Amino acid sequence: MLIRLKNPLCRVSTNSSGFLAFTARTPCVPPVKNEPGVFFLILLHECGAVNRLYSRFFQLCLFLLLLITFPNKAWDAEPRVQIRSPKDGSQITQEQAYVLIGGKAAVETGGSGSVDIFLLLDVSGSTAQYAGSDFTEFYQLPNWYVNLRPGKCPGIAKAGSFNLRNSILSAEIVAGRRLLGQLNSETTRVGVITFGEEVWLRQPLTHDFEQVRSALELIYKRGPDGGTNMVDAIRVATDELLGKGKSEKYLDSIKALLFFTDGFPTRPTADCSSADADLAINAAQLAGKAGINVHVFALGEEALSNPRAAVGIARESGGTYTAVTRPADVLAVVDKISAVGVDSIQVINETIQQKALQSRLAVDGFFAAAVPVVEGSNRIQVLGRASDGSIGRDTITVNYQPGRMRSLDLEVFLEREKNLKLEVERLGKNPDQIQRDIERNREESLRKSTSPPSPTDNISK
Repeated sequence: MLIRLKNPLCRVSTNSSGFLAFTARTPCVPPVKNEPGVFFLILLHECGAVNRLYSRFFQLCLFLLLLITFPNKAWDAEPRVQIRSPKDGSQITQEQAYVLIGGKAAVETGGSGSVDIFLLLDVSGSTAQYAGSDFTEFYQLPNWYVNLRPGKCPGIAKAGSFNLRNSILSAEIVAGRRLLGQLNSETTRVGVITFGEEVWLRQPLTHDFEQVRSALELIYKRGPDGGTNMVDAIRVATDELLGKGKSEKYLDSIKALLFFTDGFPTRPTADCSSADADLAINAAQLAGKAGINVHVFALGEEALSNPRAAVGIARESGGTYTAVTRPADVLAVVDKISAVGVDSIQVINETIQQKALQSRLAVDGFFAAAVPVVEGSNRIQVLGRASDGSIGRDTITVNYQPGRMRSLDLEVFLEREKNLKLEVERLGKNPDQIQRDIERNREESLRKSTSPPSPTDNISK
């Protein structure tokens, strides 16, 4: 059994002997106030006390303490996996010996089953810098150079002339488009907010993804400028998700923010102090209390040089923190985030013990897979694994007969998967290497975020 605390960097599990064990990639950061149970556990861990407590009586007491302190936060329900297509008992006659399986997997589901996602894109001046790779989506566009000037406070961002076609801003936009191609527009709404010197609501929540794509295109045409106002970006997005802005109110939806930044907050105070980071973390904490997780993507050297705000935003909202040294690499990991608590799926034909040829789990929990089948009856199972290790499953039986017709939906799915893979391959970096870099960056960011701030910690672009 694994217990997931609100602090996403720490967890408690039971070992093979049934004892509680504390695990963390780095020393855990004490979570929000008013969670004494977590703080108590972290103190034990830091003092090395957990390893010396072998009393089953103490273990039981500690377990009860967790039950009392975290009745709603410590454990997630078992993932609910539902195969929606094809229906159980379906007769499938087609040329391809693969069947397209589709459905949804989620841990936390609103009453309506809907998901609301806001894309928060950093458009500060430093996002004009080179992302580390070119993007084919912008090949047809003319070169567009932006002059980047030094900011009020010293920083890592370099002054000079930069081509927006291969900029950090372009990486954010391509990542947003990549997500849109995988989400289910029937039950998922997407909105867009940009933050730089000012915060703009570019697109209220909508099921019309073409409107979202148009908003992303306009963001590119407008280009980057100014400082980094993370605080108001989180506040505006929170109001929109709670129905206090221009977006239609969906109280029972799952709500998440996907937060892209290449730096750290320098607004609204603009005084080069840690005040802006404190305000941003506080805004994220309030969002988390409202049931909104903020999943942070830290892009590039400047974001990694001072990760306190980014790590704090993810931690206090119950979201995730993903850091890439080369901003373009975000394309390889942006669709690995889950807004519904399910990290992965496995699809297998139990009749012939073969796994799916291709499978895809989207941020909103919808999945698709091409599963091999043989003539006759085929028992197909989908397993969904949550962040805490718990597993949900669903099973159907389909009867397959070879035929002359080809499944167009299957071909479209396989072609899309091929293109998504090519998009990552064009980055010129092995996905496994990107993932190793992310793990290393995460550990280093957590270490930095818990260290005392240096005089240059909250410098501006």
